[in-house]
Amino acid sequence: MTKLSRIKVIIQLIVGVAILLWLLQIANSGEVFATILQFNPVNLIGAVAFFITASTFVALALCVTLRRSNPDAPLRHMIMASFAGQLLSDVTPVRSGYFLTPVFLKQLASIPVEQGMTGVLATGGVNSFVKVAICLIGLGYFAGYLSLPAEITNALLVGIIVLLVAGAILLLIMWDKRFSKLVAKLERIPVLGKRLSKFTAVFSNVQREGRKIRYSLIFVAALILLSVIAHATALYLIFNGLWYYLSLHLIDFIFIAAFASALTYIPVTIAGLGVQEAGYVLFLQLLLGLPLSAVNPKLVAFALITRALFTGTDIIGISPLLKAGLAPAVQESMHEVTSGDRSTRPV
Repeated sequence: MTKLSRIKVIIQLIVGVAILLWLLQIANSGEVFATILQFNPVNLIGAVAFFITASTFVALALCVTLRRSNPDAPLRHMIMASFAGQLLSDVTPVRSGYFLTPVFLKQLASIPVEQGMTGVLATGGVNSFVKVAICLIGLGYFAGYLSLPAEITNALLVGIIVLLVAGAILLLIMWDKRFSKLVAKLERIPVLGKRLSKFTAVFSNVQREGRKIRYSLIFVAALILLSVIAHATALYLIFNGLWYYLSLHLIDFIFIAAFASALTYIPVTIAGLGVQEAGYVLFLQLLLGLPLSAVNPKLVAFALITRALFTGTDIIGISPLLKAGLAPAVQESMHEVTSGDRSTRPV
């Protein structure tokens, strides 16, 4: 990571923490933490189980794409590699850490990096389109009886656009030959061309693998949808663990889960830290008919518990991450990709 990148990450972290502190201040931090301590432990256990289930569905979606070229790869190791990537995505800007998943797949399941990258691109692209579709349906659903403030609508639209563009790029990289042709043209540029020439074969192999998994994408989409539903169920349990006398429907939380995911892709903070929590608070205030002039401490407690459990359950990925050895694994895998060693490439 360059010095400029480190500074950028630090700034994003500071902004995210500042938003959280602002929420705590206007909601009365003492009441927020008192509410957290009163959280129903049964709902806590249920929410943890459903967050793990949601992450497992994402891992299985990745496995579906990898099985085409790696039928004998151990399922458990592929799932653990996905958890490691998901853990990194929870602590990186725009969830970019998930793109290191191919490194863990290589280390844990002996899957070539190029095949792992194809699976990540396919899963990421489908994930984006599924969540964009849910977000758009949700906006229509809530617009029928809610007056959404411009701040919420604009933030959601930014997240949706980022998701849509990212999803389109990820899928086009796999199937559109113009990407590899563009790289081939850029190779002719002095200095820059020498660096890019190492990745021409990578594009070619990724696209070759991409053609193999086209017919698997419907199953990937189904698993991503199940992941969103499991995530929504966790949110539903957290909410009901704090509000004993109010209730929202599960369908509300399905849309909220997609909205929250879209907010994590806004490149202002690390994985939407603070932005996502503010989104939860404002949107739930509207759904519950509470005035926006005062922030309810229970809603801030909901947002903080959600963040803690969502990231905390992905800590399952710390074991494969440490087992793979992040720094040496990255160096070895990048050397494999750029060295031109044909023994590691798909045939």
